[in-house]
Amino acid sequence: MKSRFSKLYIFLLSLSFFVLIFLVPRSYGISNNIINKIEARYQNIYSIKANFYQKENISGYSQNMIFKGRFYYKRNNHSDNAWGMTWVYEYPFHKRQVLKNNRLYIINNLIKKVTIINVGKERGGFPPNVVQVIGSLTKYFNVKNIHRNKASGDIILELKPIAMQRAKKIYVGFASNNLKIKSLKIITHQGQIINFIYKNVKFNMPIDGSVFNINFPSYYRIIKEN
Repeated sequence: MKSRFSKLYIFLLSLSFFVLIFLVPRSYGISNNIINKIEARYQNIYSIKANFYQKENISGYSQNMIFKGRFYYKRNNHSDNAWGMTWVYEYPFHKRQVLKNNRLYIINNLIKKVTIINVGKERGGFPPNVVQVIGSLTKYFNVKNIHRNKASGDIILELKPIAMQRAKKIYVGFASNNLKIKSLKIITHQGQIINFIYKNVKFNMPIDGSVFNINFPSYYRIIKEN
């Protein structure tokens, strides 16, 4: 009996040792290595421009909303006012969303209305500004999972904002060869799902500062949201 118990004990001890040495560190090491590479890569990015495709699924609505347009991001270098983050919507209608000075300006020239949303307390968690903080992911997010898309080979990060934000979970996809952002999926606490697909992504290219302009005619109707 003692012999059988000793053999079982040695087997379990060996199994635990194998899991600890070969499985846990390997998974942990790969994950950390990818995150470190992504953060290092985006700390050196001062501008991004791309085409985007956006699909929104809103709880209670049977049809998805589809949008297409151009995306611009330029880091604040304190030397001029030509910086921020902008989505120029071209389909199915024209409008602009500009994220600047902790405020999101939704400028709709068609109906002459501007919605201003204060996102100062939601840095890293408010859906539109995820790209802005990729260079310091671990400061704003807990990385819950990392995997590769079997079909494309893209690296997918599952993130959860550290502070309570309106974004519940965020999935960011990167190309495996150059770590360019390819996709962004946001799930809000209200059940809204927003998907972005980025194409023709270009880093550190000149951007016309006028795309970050938040000026609009004084007669536009203004709606402010906290």
